[in-house]
Amino acid sequence: MHLHRLLPNAAPASRRKFAKALAGLTTGPLWHRLVAANPDASRRMQGPLVDLRDQFLIMRHADAPGFSDPESMRLDDCSSQRNLGEFGKRQAIDAGDWLRRQGIERAYVWSSPWCRCKDTAVLLGFGEPQIKDFLGSFFRDPAPSAAYTLALTDALKSWFAAGPSMPLLVVTHQVNISAYAGRSVASGEMLRIKATTKGQAQTVESIRM
Repeated sequence: MHLHRLLPNAAPASRRKFAKALAGLTTGPLWHRLVAANPDASRRMQGPLVDLRDQFLIMRHADAPGFSDPESMRLDDCSSQRNLGEFGKRQAIDAGDWLRRQGIERAYVWSSPWCRCKDTAVLLGFGEPQIKDFLGSFFRDPAPSAAYTLALTDALKSWFAAGPSMPLLVVTHQVNISAYAGRSVASGEMLRIKATTKGQAQTVESIRM
């Protein structure tokens, strides 16, 4: 497996310009609301957020209004899919800012080919994500569930065996996370997972931002 090194994190102004282009939203920060809900949110966690030897972060795409996707959806046409709303775009930007507060300035990012995942990954601010088909949603068609989960497990096994130099952040869907980690997550929620040498989830923790 070849590791794809991403570009250094984009400047905050560039990411917010991208957010405006996506929906013409006003980019006032949401961080004060997160801090209000969790007074410790702005503080840096003790020690590194992840151990590069066997830990990674997995995140459900940010808030995307609606339910599932239309039957006529196409991966090459974002307008045919359920996409991030204004809140979701801000949510993704704030999540990236929070990660940098924890000392993560650069990261490898894997993403589902679905537009709401790719947009979430870009707005995190760590460069263009590497698209992984096995991170695609199988909500409408559960047939690929086992194959996709096995592919993710194998990819993680190879990832850690290669001795990565930066953290890995995976952006995917609720069904994929549940199948791999056995945990349900809300939109925009992030988990820290310790993997076995075979790439399987060993311990799963919810990250409170």
